[in-house]
Amino acid sequence: ERDPLSKRFRLSTKFLTLGLPQVGDVSLVEEALPVMRRLRDETRETVQLGLRVGDEGVIIEQVSGLHPLRIAVDIGLRFPLHNNAPGKTLLACQNATDLEQTLQRIPLTQDTSRTITDPDALRLECEQVRQRGYATDYAEADEGIHCISAPVWGREEQLIAVLWVSAPSKRLPKGLFSSVGKQVMLSAAEISRRLNP
Repeated sequence: ERDPLSKRFRLSTKFLTLGLPQVGDVSLVEEALPVMRRLRDETRETVQLGLRVGDEGVIIEQVSGLHPLRIAVDIGLRFPLHNNAPGKTLLACQNATDLEQTLQRIPLTQDTSRTITDPDALRLECEQVRQRGYATDYAEADEGIHCISAPVWGREEQLIAVLWVSAPSKRLPKGLFSSVGKQVMLSAAEISRRLNP
């Protein structure tokens, strides 16, 4: 569908129901799955892949974690952009003008005591995401769940998707954010390379 303000095209919900997203002649999910499985094996946690549709994110693939108690959601689940790691990655990877327009449109709902609801604080968080190369979610969307995400890039530094690990907070405490963040970034970069040979 075409954005009436920017005149740019974006994936519509209807597109997602037609089949797997493609990057040129390469299927995003087909190229991502082996990398997602390896990241799952390394972390033993659920690994998910999503993209932006309008002012929300949508989960398009998932590889379940190896623990009896693990994070699992339905493919196609939509998520907000402000209160979770993949959403913050999608926000942070916009240019400054698009970020400002998005922040004016989306509701910054308070979902837990740690949800960022102040636009200035969210701008700062987006800057930190850009500097680090990955985003974190410290139980900001759901109590007891932490996430770490990184962007998947296409040609000319176009954001294609976001890759993330989700886990119960006891297995993914803040002390592991840096090391797991590096693993997620490396995996996202590998998917980017596979999509752009």
